[in-house]
Amino acid sequence: MATRFGSLSPSSAVIAHGAEAFHRAVLRNDPRNADALLGLGVLCLGAKRAGEAEALFRALVSVRPGPEASYHLGLALTALERPDAAAAYRQALVFRPGFPEALCNLGACLNAQGRLDEAGRIYCRALVIRPDHAEALSNIGLIRQGQGMLERGVAAFCRALAVQPGNPDILYNLALALGAQRRLDEAAAAARRAVAIRILHADALSALGNLLRELDRLPPSIAAQRNAILVRPDHAEALNSLGNSLHDLGRLDEAVTAYGRAVASRPDFTNAHWNRALSRLLRGDLSRGWDDYEWRLRQEGFQAVGGPFPQPVWRGEDSSRGTLLVHAEQGFGDTIQFIRYVPAAVARGWRVVVEAPRPLLRLLGSLPVPADRVTLVAKGDPLPPFDTHCPMLSLPRAFRTELGTIPAPIPYLGADPERVAAWERRLPPRKADTDPQGGLRVGIVWQGNPQAAVDRGRSVPLADFAPLARVPGVRLVSLQKNHGLEQLDRLPDGMTVTVLGPDFDDGPGAFLDTAAVMMGLDLIVTSDTAVAHLAGALGRPVWLALKAVPDWRWLMTREDCPWYPTMRLFRQTRSGDWRPVFARMAGELFQIMMARAMRKTGILVETGPGELLDKISILEIKLERIHDPVKRRHVETEHGILTRTAERHIPAVAELRELATALKTVNTALWEIEDAIRDCERTQDFGPRFIELARAVYRMNDQRAAIKRRVNERLGSALVEEKSYAAY
Repeated sequence: MATRFGSLSPSSAVIAHGAEAFHRAVLRNDPRNADALLGLGVLCLGAKRAGEAEALFRALVSVRPGPEASYHLGLALTALERPDAAAAYRQALVFRPGFPEALCNLGACLNAQGRLDEAGRIYCRALVIRPDHAEALSNIGLIRQGQGMLERGVAAFCRALAVQPGNPDILYNLALALGAQRRLDEAAAAARRAVAIRILHADALSALGNLLRELDRLPPSIAAQRNAILVRPDHAEALNSLGNSLHDLGRLDEAVTAYGRAVASRPDFTNAHWNRALSRLLRGDLSRGWDDYEWRLRQEGFQAVGGPFPQPVWRGEDSSRGTLLVHAEQGFGDTIQFIRYVPAAVARGWRVVVEAPRPLLRLLGSLPVPADRVTLVAKGDPLPPFDTHCPMLSLPRAFRTELGTIPAPIPYLGADPERVAAWERRLPPRKADTDPQGGLRVGIVWQGNPQAAVDRGRSVPLADFAPLARVPGVRLVSLQKNHGLEQLDRLPDGMTVTVLGPDFDDGPGAFLDTAAVMMGLDLIVTSDTAVAHLAGALGRPVWLALKAVPDWRWLMTREDCPWYPTMRLFRQTRSGDWRPVFARMAGELFQIMMARAMRKTGILVETGPGELLDKISILEIKLERIHDPVKRRHVETEHGILTRTAERHIPAVAELRELATALKTVNTALWEIEDAIRDCERTQDFGPRFIELARAVYRMNDQRAAIKRRVNERLGSALVEEKSYAAY
């Protein structure tokens, strides 16, 4: 935190103008007047004329060398972003070793050069001289934060604030440090205090917006970023962050505009280009999205598997029948998704070398390509000669991929037949004594890597899969590995999940058992993980649970997936709420099971709507009163079939709802009367109580018949139930 000079107020500017005229008059008569050189130099710095200030301070150094001259020269060089500023501060310290301001600014120079340890020692020297030096405390906080010592950094900022409680820059730095510790509420509070003290603090406003986004408070996050941009319209970081919050809300067109402004402000802003790619791809603008997506290769810390290579990058040019290296990047799921382009490259005449993570090589070896055209190499192993190369996720751009031209020859990966047979013997049966119609084996995956930033909001609590387990005939089979397995120990009541054992995919090859098991499953239901890509690549039926604004490859509104024809997408309608997603899945599964049950019996009988509602009301009473799990499953099956029939054929109007309620009331009374009659039978009590109960049966049945008749008449049914009794 080097010393800064702000803009002058109008009154101060008048005074400064007069002072400047005075100093210039002195220097005309006495060019070596040290006081005039210093005074005019300080005024030039304040007016942001650092070049002129440098010349004046250099003259001062020659006239009156000393700590003040060298220190002020350092200030001018710092303002000019010159690396020799540090030498000027060091010279000031030769004259005055205990000069705390010179020490602080020297520390700032070293910090900017990445020499954190040396900068830290300099700040500590300043604090020995003046323990309450707020700037030194704050700067050492920045050093500790840069060294990863987050707690010590926060402590230093807090000490600095004890000296200067109203310093907005220290509060801003504290907000960043607390945010790095994921103490998001405290960080946001610090940023708010900074903004309250200096309402036009653009960096603090932007930091507040970022923290609010982390807290999933997107509308106020957007407001904070917009305020930062009002203060500084070319604030590239705030524009990029505004785009991020708009993207998270699904406002993709606005996000693309914000990222565009960030790029216009800073053309080499890698993250803004990358983020714009994600928004463009998510909204289906693939051609421009692929162009921006190339900026990922410039991100700090990005490293595709292999590389850099001296050979040129392949950008889709015609093959010279040479050898193309395709090197995998990012996660296992990305490799499984984009390995589909390798057969397309072979079809263009290339011999292809694929460099990929070692655990995936056996799975990738099932690609439908001639063995002499493709060579698989594990990352880190020596590569054979090649003529050109392409990062794997640059292949869509090289092939000019649009939504209608995505290569999807499904399946393009396969499972080992011997493993398939072995796992088929170990999987639970589809048919059991409790499920005479036969059932479905449904594989499930709920948790990605919680340490990965992309997992935010993508994984699903296992308990949210419970509606699937309640569908009659459905058996859930866990395909989960590593993270999230502890959730199997706290399943909701009535939920059962089959676990495949510790040897499941326990070998060095990734997903080999998973692929084999999938071939024996009827459906895979998963969160957004690599398993979804594997199921799609194998051509297995797969349902994917997606958060409200998903990863770019799933697009925004489609229920199908152009990358995987056998995949269905089930999307959140409200961010963070998985319940409607799995309720809908359960409904779809129920329909499948009902269709199977109907095919089994083959009996279709016309009935009156009154009779249908009457039967449904009796089944509802049974669901309330029957607790035996086997009996309940049978009741649930029948209730589901009849309820869906009623939904298709009986309008949902108030009058019919009231008649259905009346039927349930009568049938509830009949249920209780029958219980009471059986109680009389047990006690052999056939006296007045038994007689009254027996009489109540026919009275209630008459009411029931009348209600059913009203339903039939209301709907104009051709089937009208008639009754005839002897007079009484």
